Amino acid sequence: MSSNREILSIAQYSSYESDSVEKLLTDTESPSISNKIKEYKIIENRQNFFICSAICSVGLKLGSGIYDYKFYANITGDNFTYMYSEKIGNPDNIQVDSGVTNSFFAPQFVKKAFNVFGYNCIYISNSEIKKNFPAVMKAIKTSVDKDIPVLAWGMGNVTMKEGNCYNPLPEGCLIGGYDENGVLYVNLYPGPERLPENSVDEFGYSAITNGLDTTYGLFFAGEKLSSSNMRHIYQDVINSIPTFLTLPPNESDEGRIVFGKAAFETWAKTLETDSYFENKTDEELRDICWSLHCSPYCLVCTGSAYDFIKNAVEQYPDLAMAVQLLSLYKKIHDYKEEIWAFQGNFYPPMNKFKIHDFRAHIAEILRKMGGVCEEILLAFGKK
Repeated sequence: MSSNREILSIAQYSSYESDSVEKLLTDTESPSISNKIKEYKIIENRQNFFICSAICSVGLKLGSGIYDYKFYANITGDNFTYMYSEKIGNPDNIQVDSGVTNSFFAPQFVKKAFNVFGYNCIYISNSEIKKNFPAVMKAIKTSVDKDIPVLAWGMGNVTMKEGNCYNPLPEGCLIGGYDENGVLYVNLYPGPERLPENSVDEFGYSAITNGLDTTYGLFFAGEKLSSSNMRHIYQDVINSIPTFLTLPPNESDEGRIVFGKAAFETWAKTLETDSYFENKTDEELRDICWSLHCSPYCLVCTGSAYDFIKNAVEQYPDLAMAVQLLSLYKKIHDYKEEIWAFQGNFYPPMNKFKIHDFRAHIAEILRKMGGVCEEILLAFGKK
């Protein structure tokens, strides 16, 4: 079950306690010299919550039967977390399009997600990897030999097509193969579009060496649970919603972020501040539009909280809070659609984005969304 104490301070996520390497399940037989999982659900660029996409892939290999990666975005809180820079105008160029798991390392969310498909999860931190690297490598190979990918949050030594190297690339990815000399085959979210030419094989893997040096952590499938109660999982997710709407301002790698109603308010004030949009060419506006507006709008657009609550009501009509929340999340869904219709697309037309009244109308809708956040908290008896 969710613990508000666990979720409350995102700043403490990185210090989440690692399991010991000794907990990793190992076989008596030594792994092969090389191996590669060839049939699995590949992470795709269009799948916005990349850690959730990776979780979904592991789950399918373990028999979850859940093909929608967005389902796990409810477990991680991505679907219930609205974010924006604490500062009006987003001067630090903070990107919030891929949710809370793209901005903060939260091992406990992955552990909760593994429980959905009926398995314990063994989390091994970077420091634990370094303590006993040979044992970790053997565990990775053993998992691959069992046809189960290892989930990694962040993979180091990743070079992009433009030449910039990430240590690590701060996203979820899948280790699905290995070869001699410590080579790991990793399915990364950028894909062939952004990775060097011919660096991605036919199975979607990039060959990475020394990638574990800077990865945030690894997640292995542990023992199978005796049972997995989906009703309890839905209830647990619903119980966690107020926490994600009231998270205090937190420091991400890019800058300080606010949540819930505060995020919608800062976003609205940004759109109402003419100085960010005056005397700009269409091209200049297009360059800043993502940071000022479309990044948080992408998070709202790709979120599926309404669908999750709707499914909860349909499957478990006795979940009284889900019934109460359904109309509220329908409001957020409708406001999101209203912005889309007003803009005419995901991106607003730049000639209109220059106009104060155009942006002010969007800001008005955003404040309504922030108001719904308050209504949701009141439904839980919170202010």
